[in-house]
Amino acid sequence: ATKQGIYKALRQLRAQEVVFLQQGEVSLNLRWLKRLERFVSLTQHAYANPVSGAGHFLNLEDGERISYSFKNPVLLDAFWNHVLYLLYEAMPELDRWYAYASHCWFMLARRKEEQALYHFLNKRSVRVLYTVGHKTPLDSLAAKEFDGDKTQYHMMERSPFTARRNYRGLVINIVGDFVIETQYDKEVAEEIEKFYAAHRSMDANNLRELEEIVSRPARTRLLITKNAVKARKLRKLFDRHFYLPSAKKSC
Repeated sequence: ATKQGIYKALRQLRAQEVVFLQQGEVSLNLRWLKRLERFVSLTQHAYANPVSGAGHFLNLEDGERISYSFKNPVLLDAFWNHVLYLLYEAMPELDRWYAYASHCWFMLARRKEEQALYHFLNKRSVRVLYTVGHKTPLDSLAAKEFDGDKTQYHMMERSPFTARRNYRGLVINIVGDFVIETQYDKEVAEEIEKFYAAHRSMDANNLRELEEIVSRPARTRLLITKNAVKARKLRKLFDRHFYLPSAKKSC
């Protein structure tokens, strides 16, 4: 095989979300691995363990951070889910996943991937606690995908992050002491806002429009920080909106 042929094959595998290419290294997508029954007992276990060597987010110490860059929000979201699978496999004691976004467009444009993530978390007794910063008709539509117990969803009147620049493009997850966040390109964030303002329901045409918006080339950075104090403050901000029975560990 030629060098060009190998790169072409890797690009195709990345487009299919089979592998991720980051910082010159190739990693398999854990969700893809989970589809292959013969790899579940062996390969998945290997990928769930912390990776040796500096530069991997599972090796971060408190106060440290690492960032990754992507060409559009869809590629970022695929890798983000990969990160979540790894974190919850590495820390089985955790029982909550906190997520915030202006709009949960993932449940509309990447519904299968989002449902697969929630199923994985719930099987591990992890509650999904999702907050959005708006109450549009499409935000209400997404609420139907949550059961109010294992998966909970809260719509705020306004974002609690308005002091931050380009707050409409902000997405945050809290996993234990890890804070994962991004801010979409301003133009992409504005297009998502316009889409939610313009539509009250979803059909095939609307879905194609949203998929086109989030697939546009727009350099997007994913930041993973391990910071116990910051994570605790964010959990406190969101906790008040959810039903939280006694947990096996505060996380």
